[in-house]
Amino acid sequence: MTSPAPSAKTPREVLIFSQRSLNDNVSRCSGFEFEDVIAEIENAEILAPKRAKERRLPFNPKRWLSKRSDLFRHWPSGVQKTKLDRDYDLFFCDAQKPEELLALDAISNWRARCGLAVCVLEEVWSKELDLHLPLLKYLAQFDLICCAFAETCDDLQRITGKPVIHLPGAADMVRFAPEAATSDRPIDVYYMGRRRPELHDRLLQKIKERGGFYLYDSATKPPVAAQHRVHRDLLANLVQHSKLFMVDIAKIGHEDQIKGNIAWGPRHVEGIAGGAAQVGYAPETEDYERYFDWPESVVRLSEDPNAAIDQIVALLDDTAELDRMRRINLAAATQKHDWLHRWTQILDHLQMPQTDGMAKRRQHLANIAAGYRSDDPSYTDATKLVSAP
Repeated sequence: MTSPAPSAKTPREVLIFSQRSLNDNVSRCSGFEFEDVIAEIENAEILAPKRAKERRLPFNPKRWLSKRSDLFRHWPSGVQKTKLDRDYDLFFCDAQKPEELLALDAISNWRARCGLAVCVLEEVWSKELDLHLPLLKYLAQFDLICCAFAETCDDLQRITGKPVIHLPGAADMVRFAPEAATSDRPIDVYYMGRRRPELHDRLLQKIKERGGFYLYDSATKPPVAAQHRVHRDLLANLVQHSKLFMVDIAKIGHEDQIKGNIAWGPRHVEGIAGGAAQVGYAPETEDYERYFDWPESVVRLSEDPNAAIDQIVALLDDTAELDRMRRINLAAATQKHDWLHRWTQILDHLQMPQTDGMAKRRQHLANIAAGYRSDDPSYTDATKLVSAP
């Protein structure tokens, strides 16, 4: 683990371009949380433009053009326009999908007014690169591109000619970490989002037989969140009260979309961040093993749903093992899966110093981890079992 870079002597000015007023899909709340953490540890301004009051029609031709020609840059997105009247040291843009880059025309002079520029692209599948080629070439305006999908990084670098690093999801550990490792957890299994139908059906039956509490989503359409902070508070609270948290490979059951890509998302962090034991299915890839390099990070279930149910029941009945896993995972999450750690990766690649706000948050995370150790004098220091990515 490398030593933290020296703190910046003078606060840098960071401009965060946010989609929070343009996209209320619940899946965007994680990225907005990242922006909030950056704003807490940096001297940052969040710029969140809204749709213009006119009809939303202009965006559709722009999106259509962006898949076919560079001419899309000359078509308005329908987002309210603004112009920067001062300079910033760093420009930060988090886009879930390439289409969100279309809204950058809201700031006509962002590149001229910002010294360095970073773009985080959360989701882009290899099969979609050609589909979004004109728009992805637009990323060449940035000094650093961060992609949550490791398999796509090399292709993005070839297309843009700019450095591309793998930057997976994380969680606000200050929000997600439970007050005590031994907190009450009445939810036996939390299965958020997409499910494996055959496993879900058996879980419904088994947990009902046990008189337990099985929590899962019942919505058939992508839900929206009016306030991303409220949603993240709710998610953190639910995980903090769950014994087991189900994880899976991204877009499971949607082979037509992924076309062989193997990826993982923030869900693989959120479970351990809230102190639940993670069970399910995870990639056996170099990037996953690098970020989850300890055996307790996920209990890999059998592909046979009946055998998987047996594993889940055995774990629910082993309270001592659940407690041991919980402490190890919480210690690991506080030292390598907070949004602070992702921001540090970005600054390290840009060779930019860290701030006093970052140092304070790092100490806060250390205090949280120390609190779990003090709960149980016999607890082995789990921070020695994992390494920084």
